[in-house]
Parts: sequence; C-alpha cells; structure tokens
Amino acid sequence: MKKLIIVTLLIMVASCATVKQTTVPEEGRSARTVTDHQATPAEGNYGQTVSEVKAVTAVDSCSLAARSQAVQDDEENQDHLILATLWFQKSAEMRALFYQCFRNAETALKANLEMHGRTGTAGEVILPETGAFTQPESPTIGGQAGSKSEGASAGYFSHTGPVKPAAVVIDIDETLLDNSPFQGWQVLEKKSFNNNDWFRWVELARARPLPGAVEFTRYADSLGVEVFYVSNRTVQEMGPTIENMAAWGFVNADSTHMLLKETTSSKVERRALIEKDYEILLLVGDNLADHSGIYEKRGPDHGFAAVDADRRLFGTRYIVLPNPMYGNWLSELLKKTEGLTEREKLLRVLETF
Repeated sequence: MKKLIIVTLLIMVASCATVKQTTVPEEGRSARTVTDHQATPAEGNYGQTVSEVKAVTAVDSCSLAARSQAVQDDEENQDHLILATLWFQKSAEMRALFYQCFRNAETALKANLEMHGRTGTAGEVILPETGAFTQPESPTIGGQAGSKSEGASAGYFSHTGPVKPAAVVIDIDETLLDNSPFQGWQVLEKKSFNNNDWFRWVELARARPLPGAVEFTRYADSLGVEVFYVSNRTVQEMGPTIENMAAWGFVNADSTHMLLKETTSSKVERRALIEKDYEILLLVGDNLADHSGIYEKRGPDHGFAAVDADRRLFGTRYIVLPNPMYGNWLSELLKKTEGLTEREKLLRVLETF
C-alpha cells in the first residue's frame, strides 16, 4: 500500500512539472525565470531580456551609422561630373566649339583693333559690332540698373584721353588649359574639390592646351596686341603655371603678364590694373565673371537678365567658351538650393515635364 501511495505521489509531481514547463504566459508569449535577467519592460521592449535589448540597440546603432555613412559617401560622390567630364574629353563637338570660339575671337579682335584709336565727343563710346559712337547705357543686373564702373570700360571702347596700347585679357583654366584629368580623378577617387589635391595637379604642369588656344595667343601677338592672363590660380601656383604654359608655346607666359589670385576671386581689380596702361579690346573665358564684375552675383534668374542686356557684346567684346564641369553657374545653384548632398540639390532644380 505504501508503495502504491509513493508511486501515485511521484506521478502527480511529474505531471505538475510537465504542466509548468509547457504553459505559455499571456504577456510576451515567453517563459523566463529570474535567472534570465528579465529586463524592465519599456515601450517596444516589454518582456525582453537585457541581452536582447542590447542586441536590438546595437542593430539600431549600426543602421544609423550605415545611413550616416551613406550620406557622407554621397557627399563625396562626384558622379555628377561623369557626363560633363566625358563630354569635355571625348566629344568632337567640344573640339569644334573651341575652334569656333577662338576663330570668332580672332575675327572680333581684328575688327576691334581697326576701331581702336578712334575718338568721339566727350562721354561717347564706340559700339563694338558697328563702330558707331553712342552714349553708354547702365548695365543691368537681375532687371535692375547696376554700376557702370566696369561695364563702361569692359563693355565698350572709350577714349577720353591719349590712345593706349591694345590688349586682350584671357582666363587660363578650361579656357587655355585642359584640367579635365583632375575632374576625372575626382570622380574615380570620390573626392570633392580641395586646394591640396588641386595644388598637386597644378605642380605636375601636365595640363594640355585646349583646341585653338595657343594659336589665338600667337595671332593676337602678331597683331601687336598685348596678351594678359587673368586667372584665379593663386600666386603660389605661378611657377608651375608658367612652366606648363611656356612648354606649349603660349605667348607672354611670364609673371609680368600673368595676374593670379592674391586675396579675392573677383577679377575686377586686376583688369583695372591692366586698363591703367592698356585698352582691353577683347576678353576671353569660360566663366561670365571672366568678362565683367556685373556677372559675379547672379540673382534668382541665374544671371539671365544681365546676359540678355549685354547680348550685343557676346562675340564682339566677350568670347565665352563652354565648360559644363564647374563654374559660378554651378556654385550658385548649390549655394541657393536645399539638400544634404550635391546630387540631391541638383535633382531639386531640374526642370521636367
């Protein structure tokens, strides 16, 4: 009898143990003992252990870090330069445009030189496309009248005193020298522009001349026109720049005729220095600011109104060369557009149908 009672008790104890192990709690659908280090329930973490909470937190942190890294990578990504750089390097249209622009520059320079030295009555200027005398108009900026301090001198022929020697003012980068290999390097290395990398490229003195560039400077020199280079390369880059340009046979590749950046990117003051002793007959560059200070600050219309107001000067006093890779047009867009990355900003300003 005692044995029967003992067996019955053992069966009951075993049954209770089995029920306890198979019962699933209502909350959390998970059974844990105190030794599981039950975490204090929190929003979204009720019923989780400390180890599980730490694991979830680690995953969230990794996701956040990954998103942050993706944004950083996108900021350094220079893929927006790919098509522009390839067009500059590989399209026959680019070469044709440069030949066309420099041929136009030769024609305009010769015509302007023929008008050089003609004088009118006090305050009159000579229209470059016709040779007729007129009173200068105030330049227009964003639809409003602007200062005519440089517009009158850089936009028209003006003779109020003794006739000065003739000069032509030319930009260097993407006007005379091809720096597209540097842009290609930026794309492959995912590096945005910075002065240290740019200086390394300049010091190599390996930039090639653009189509028609060397020939134009020699043509201007053959006409007796003084050739000046006004560039935003810094004065610290003077040595390798002279070396680079002299190697290709550019006229006046020396420190006397090369006005590089000292403190400001504006070229107005440097052009004014030249105008003290010379009459600037023609300005050549890939950026509108290479021609006049009027274009340095572009309004909401991207400078369209200022260009429209000066339309008769393009091809006669101003020769603009194509550069889709960089310039004031791009920096102004990026400056005025919201977005975390350059790509995001550029997509925002695209016009579609």
